[in-house]
Amino acid sequence: MVGCRSLPQMCLLGPVPPRTPGRSDAQVPSDAALGASRYARISYVYFYSEDDPDDVAFGLLDVEIAVQRRARDEFRLEIYCIGDGYQSGHGSSAAAPLIVELKAGDRTVARAHWRYPDVLNGHMDPLTLSTSVDLSEADFEALDHVYLPSVRAEAMICLE
Repeated sequence: MVGCRSLPQMCLLGPVPPRTPGRSDAQVPSDAALGASRYARISYVYFYSEDDPDDVAFGLLDVEIAVQRRARDEFRLEIYCIGDGYQSGHGSSAAAPLIVELKAGDRTVARAHWRYPDVLNGHMDPLTLSTSVDLSEADFEALDHVYLPSVRAEAMICLE
């Protein structure tokens, strides 16, 4: 196993994008009819070897994030992405979970930790998370961006 690290990522929250013929439909929230949502999309989160920062071990592609009000004082965070196992390794969150910070300006209003499933070498598999988050109505209304700090991961290098 080799240690890896992601780079920090940030994206703005907004409405769920409308359907269009040229773009795939949003995968989260799983049921938009259940309540108001805030949506964000990060193109990629790659994990780079700590020993060789030019070596991409594995990644998460098209990371879609939604925060949805399901009922009064009940909020759900959903994530959908594709695990990119077509780099140099088989990736694991065993070293540390992916951290998702929901932000309102400079303030972190909620944080979730996701131990995503293993990203298998030679695979492009969908990965999902659905979890409750502790938010107030005012915090939900103030949400404006998502921040993913740099985190560790482990990879088994699988080069032929």
